[in-house]
Amino acid sequence: MRLALCNKTLDDRPIEAFFELASSTGFDAVELIPGSLGTPVADPDPAMRVQIRQVARAHGLEVVAFNSLLQHAPHLNLVTRDPDLRRASAAELIAIVQLAAHFGASVIVVGSPRQRHAPEDAQFDEAAGLFIDELRPAADEAARLGITLCLEPLVASLTNFMNDTREGIAVARRMNHPAVKLVLDVKQISQETQSFQSAVDLALPWLAHVHVNDANTHAPGEGDTDFAPIIRKLKSVGYEGLLSIEAFGFTDDPAVVLPRSRAYLEGILAAA
Repeated sequence: MRLALCNKTLDDRPIEAFFELASSTGFDAVELIPGSLGTPVADPDPAMRVQIRQVARAHGLEVVAFNSLLQHAPHLNLVTRDPDLRRASAAELIAIVQLAAHFGASVIVVGSPRQRHAPEDAQFDEAAGLFIDELRPAADEAARLGITLCLEPLVASLTNFMNDTREGIAVARRMNHPAVKLVLDVKQISQETQSFQSAVDLALPWLAHVHVNDANTHAPGEGDTDFAPIIRKLKSVGYEGLLSIEAFGFTDDPAVVLPRSRAYLEGILAAA
């Protein structure tokens, strides 16, 4: 398992400053927000994108994943009945997949809770159908480019669709697409009814990515969540993907916290 750092952790900083922090704190892999690479995503400035990629490489960083896909496009919706909005949202996803390929990312996390708010009167089956129809063109493009789309269950306080691991599995199973898998997020699982270990057992056929964060939203090792049994479980089932740190707050300067969190996880990995 390899550690990566999300710039969701520090999305208020310029991308170059994030690269500098990631490199100086010992990371060689990063997970990025597409909007932080410049907008519009579908009509990029090639010179700017090349420059960003060169800066990442100069810091010894590999772009391995994307998340927060539609943060830059709050007007879009992946679970809507509006035909025009459906077409626009589907097209934006395709553009994001193509951007991920440009940067060499192999995983795209499909979270974006605000952009997957289902109609209030929609039952889960209808909402899943709307979502799958919008996602399928991007999934086809992802398969062509060797990229995996990872569905991200998120609690009901964030969105009204796909709120737990079982619902994520139900959508992935119904979609039945080779490029569509699942991400498990430690903070998210802490708010579900089962343990992370049980969630792994449920999701294993679809598991392709893991977000590591404490239940308190901070970095691993900065709260009460014990990551040792989590990592032991992942290792026991043969998971070899990324462990991507997605912290939403810090108890201290990130330049101090991140090496501490990385060392904490590396110690557990070495002992597992």
